[in-house]
Amino acid sequence: MKNRAIWTLFTLAVVFVLAVSAQRPADAPATMSAGKPPDTVFLEELTWAEVRDLVAAGNTTMIVGTAGTEQKGPHLVGGEHKFVMHYAADKIARGFGKTLVAPVIAYVPEGSWERPTGHMGKPGTITLPEDRFIELLLMTGRSLKSSGFTKVLFLGESGGNRTGMRTAAERLNQLWKGEATAYWVDDYYTKSHADQNKWITANLKIPEDQIGGHANLLDTSELLFVAPKHVRRDRMTGNDYPDNGVSGDPSKSTPEIGKVFVQIKIDNALAQIKRMTGGAEPPVAAAQAPRGGGGGGAGRPQNAQALPEGPTMHTAPASKTPTKAPDTVFIDELTWEENRDAMKAGKTVFIVPIGGTEKNGYHMVLGKHNYTVNHAANVMARKLKNALVTPVIQYVPEGNPDRQNSGGISLPSPAYDLLLDAVARSLKAHGATDILFIGDSGGNQAGMTSVANKLNEEWKGGTTKAYSLTAYYEEGRVHYRAWMQAAFGYDDDVIGSHAGISDTAQMLHVNPAGIRKNMLMAWGGPKDSGVSGDPMKATAEIGRMGIEFKVNAAIGQYKLLKNPPPPRGRGGNPGQQGSGIRDQPPIPESPMMAVVDGDWLSRPARGSMFCHGGRGAATPIQEPFLPLGPELD
Repeated sequence: MKNRAIWTLFTLAVVFVLAVSAQRPADAPATMSAGKPPDTVFLEELTWAEVRDLVAAGNTTMIVGTAGTEQKGPHLVGGEHKFVMHYAADKIARGFGKTLVAPVIAYVPEGSWERPTGHMGKPGTITLPEDRFIELLLMTGRSLKSSGFTKVLFLGESGGNRTGMRTAAERLNQLWKGEATAYWVDDYYTKSHADQNKWITANLKIPEDQIGGHANLLDTSELLFVAPKHVRRDRMTGNDYPDNGVSGDPSKSTPEIGKVFVQIKIDNALAQIKRMTGGAEPPVAAAQAPRGGGGGGAGRPQNAQALPEGPTMHTAPASKTPTKAPDTVFIDELTWEENRDAMKAGKTVFIVPIGGTEKNGYHMVLGKHNYTVNHAANVMARKLKNALVTPVIQYVPEGNPDRQNSGGISLPSPAYDLLLDAVARSLKAHGATDILFIGDSGGNQAGMTSVANKLNEEWKGGTTKAYSLTAYYEEGRVHYRAWMQAAFGYDDDVIGSHAGISDTAQMLHVNPAGIRKNMLMAWGGPKDSGVSGDPMKATAEIGRMGIEFKVNAAIGQYKLLKNPPPPRGRGGNPGQQGSGIRDQPPIPESPMMAVVDGDWLSRPARGSMFCHGGRGAATPIQEPFLPLGPELD
């Protein structure tokens, strides 16, 4: 009887859906102006049409900043380089003019994951081998050129980035043959550190040989200036125990000194860019040896020798003072000690969020996937309660890098796969037990599954496994659509498949500044919008539900893969500790179902009954339907 009632409700919902379906207008314009862009230089904060119009107006220079995710002593978070680069790149772009800034690259060479050396000797660091780093830069440069950018400026926050940037710039210039130019702006790093050391010696009377080379006065003061919340002031005690990741004494650091140091970087970069683009200096200068002192990894004597075998959460040195970590799950917002202590307390599950930089209509910014998946990873980690989150992978497969829409950046396989592989291997070296890939775009899924399968085959019998949680995208999307059909009567045409209701609603919930409300048009407006569906029907509350469906689908798949149920009769699939959605037990195909905490919930139409797993009494759904979304807690 209950099944018949549910089927009747489902049929009524389908009839309602068919009654409100619509068609795209045939007279939509081919294209239109993007309108006035906001006051930003960051690519992922602009729409593709805004980038198109900016390029047409002569904004053809792009900064590609390389940072890193590395240990920075007990007092600085692992994302120090990223935060400083984000600030400095903004000022450099505005100072040079007609310049935009690509998403800051958070994955760079940091040492080896085999018996970890260098910064890899401490938890929270992620390394990308130099050959893979170079390939990432090459694909980025090619993508930008295809969007109309003729000057690509490589700037690096860390000494370990220099050789890769120089090599990438040389190769791009050989490929482009004058059609565009790549520049290695090394004065941002090398000359600036020398100038900063001179300033310290002259103004603070500290001998140059006592300045230090990492997490010192320079690094600490810069972060105090650009992002003071990421400095643990009570741990600015210097090199107070052996091998703590500090070279030098950060105790005298101030934001005022940091302002001076960052301005030195900005001024040196601008001066060199002007010389290079003006023809007074070649685009790729001869390499200089970085001077001692400085910051950003110049000189790493404290980590020169290989550490004992075993996860770094156990082999890294023990601090004298317990950590007091802030309320965050992001590893680049934690110090290496806080990462270590979180892992020792049981947080050995790591979520690797994968986004993308792509065309999303006239109304939505290029970084849609990055903002959405970062938010979802935060929600997911807090629901799991034993997970941390890596920086978003913003460079993903988007097709041919030489044929991108305005502002799009593509990192096709195998380069994309090798990036995921490096992140996973880095996490394993620190003691991660479960590595969860979640991808916000369809193009992310195949590489996730391939990498997880290969790693699990190699790591068979070990304590670390990789999971390609394709349910986040595949099943989450199915149940999200079914819910919108039942709750509002929207059919597949209205919901759409790209930059329609689903995507737009999630951005309204996660980052409403990423939606140009004045550019919201039925069916996306012009034919070149890249929109499928009607984004005008999106709301922030619908977006909140979308995040919940995706996160819950991912958690449900993870739990099934980690603890598969026993086989059901002959030929039953017990599930595998592996990768893709096809490895898990069969999933109910009803569009009126959603996974919540490992259970399957029926989703009847509004105003009817809500049945949970066939157990207990049905619970009436109250109007409106929205607040009764999937919840784990």
